[in-house]
Amino acid sequence: MRRILATSAAAALAISGLAAPTQAATLQDENLLLPIPPGFKVGSQGSQGPGTTIMEFVPASESVDAWSQMVTQQIFHGRKDDPPDGLPTLMSSNWKTACPGGAAQRLGAEVENGYPAVVWAFICPRNPQTGKPENMWIKVISGSDSLYSVQFAIRSEFTADAARSALAYLRRVTVCDTRRADRACPKGM
Repeated sequence: MRRILATSAAAALAISGLAAPTQAATLQDENLLLPIPPGFKVGSQGSQGPGTTIMEFVPASESVDAWSQMVTQQIFHGRKDDPPDGLPTLMSSNWKTACPGGAAQRLGAEVENGYPAVVWAFICPRNPQTGKPENMWIKVISGSDSLYSVQFAIRSEFTADAARSALAYLRRVTVCDTRRADRACPKGM
C-alpha cells in the first residue's frame, strides 16, 4: 500500500490513495512525505488514467481553476525504479511548445534517503491560456514501488525569492519505507 503523508505546522495528515486526510496515520511500506504549505487546502484529487493518482493543493481562498500558487503531487503507481529525469525531460518539450519563450532546466540530482531524485525549473514568461506568467519547480523521486512527482507552481513573475521559496519547500519533500532500515520513515508518524 502506498501512502502520501502530508504535514502542516498544526498536525500530521495522512492521505492514503484518494482518501480524505485523517488526523493520524500509521506509515506502511513506501510513503511520500509531502508538507502542505500553511493556509493551503486540497483543491482536487483523483486519477489520471490507470495507475496514476493526483492531488492538488491551493491557497484556502482559491480554486484549481483560479490560483496564485499550487502544489501538485502525482504518484505513478508500479513505475518502480524509473529514472527520475524521464518525466521532467518529457515535460520540457511540451512546456516549450505550450509557452513560447518558456524554458526548462535541470537544477540538480542527488540521492535522498536512498532514493534518486531530481529537481527542475520550468519558466513561462506568459502563459497563452491565462495571459499570466507561470513558473514551476518540480521534484521527482524514483521509488522502489512507484515514481513520485511534486510540483510547486506560481502565477507571477519569476523572482529569486520565489525560486528560493519553491526550492526550500521541495527540499522538505521526501520518500521513506517502513520495510527498509536504510530508507526509514521518521519516528512518531
